[in-house]
Amino acid sequence: MNRPEAAGPAAAADTPFDPATALDVLLAVDPDPMAQDHFIGAARDYGPLRIYGGHFLGQALAAAFHTVPEPRLAHSLHAYFLRTGNPATPIRYAVERLRDGGSYVTRNVRAIQQDQTVFQLTASFKDPEAGDSHQPDAPDAPPAETLAARRRHAGQERPALPFTLGTGLEVEITDDWAPWTQRRDTAGIRLWMRMQLEATHDPRMQQCALAFASDSTLLFNALRRHGQTLVTHRTTSLDHAMWFYGLPACEDWLLYDQCGPAAADGRGFNQGFIYATDGRLCAAVAQEGMMRRT
Repeated sequence: MNRPEAAGPAAAADTPFDPATALDVLLAVDPDPMAQDHFIGAARDYGPLRIYGGHFLGQALAAAFHTVPEPRLAHSLHAYFLRTGNPATPIRYAVERLRDGGSYVTRNVRAIQQDQTVFQLTASFKDPEAGDSHQPDAPDAPPAETLAARRRHAGQERPALPFTLGTGLEVEITDDWAPWTQRRDTAGIRLWMRMQLEATHDPRMQQCALAFASDSTLLFNALRRHGQTLVTHRTTSLDHAMWFYGLPACEDWLLYDQCGPAAADGRGFNQGFIYATDGRLCAAVAQEGMMRRT
C-alpha cells in the first residue's frame, strides 16, 4: 500500500482558521435604524489595496438580499470599483429598489464612505426554475486534497493571497503561480478554493461568499504574461460581473478556472468559470482591470 503523500518528517500542519474570519462574519451587514434600505458593514484592512474588492462585492450583495423576498437568489451582478476604500471607516450600503417584477427583482447598491460613493453594484434576483441546460466541461485538475498533501509534505503553508490574508478563504493552486512570481506565462490561473462559513446551509450567504472569493486572483490573469503586480505594473480592478448557474456549497472545494485573453489601452480583460467537484458549473465571472507600467 502506498503511504499518504503528506506522511514523513517533512509533513506540516496548516494553520487552522480562526472562526472570527468566517466569511459570513466578515460580510455581515446590519440595517440602519435611521434610514430605510440602508445597511452598515464593517470595513477591513486587506493590505496593499486597503479594502479588497471582494469585500465590497459580498457585503453589497448581502445588503441587497435584505430587501429581496425569499426564496429568490441572485442570478447576476454587475459592479464598478469607483474609489479606494478606507479600512478605518464603516461602510454604508444604500439599496435602491429598481424593479419588483413577477419573475425578476433588481436592486442597485451604493457603498458609501465619508459621503462618497466608493463602489456600486446592480444585481438581479429570481426564483429557481426548470429549463434547458448546457455548460462547458470542467477542466482536468489534480484534486485539491492531492495538492494540499504535496504542499504539506514539502513543509509549506497554504498559499497566501495578499489581498485576502486572515480570512476564511482557503486555496490550492494547481501550478507554481503566485502573486509574487516573476516568471511570465500565457496560461491562466487555475485553483481550488473553499470557504469557512458558519451558516453553511444558507444559500444566500453561499452566493455572497462566492462573490467575495471570485475577485481573489482574477485580476492577475491578463497581467501574468506581461509582468508582476506592484513591481512592473500598477493594477486595480475596474469592474466585475458574475452570473450564477448553480448553488455552490462553498465549504466544499470549488475549481476556479481563469484566463486573461486580452489586454490593451492600459487595461486587461479576465474571465473565469467556477465548478463544483462533480463538474457542475456554479458561476461565470468577468472582470476588467487597470494595467499600467510603473
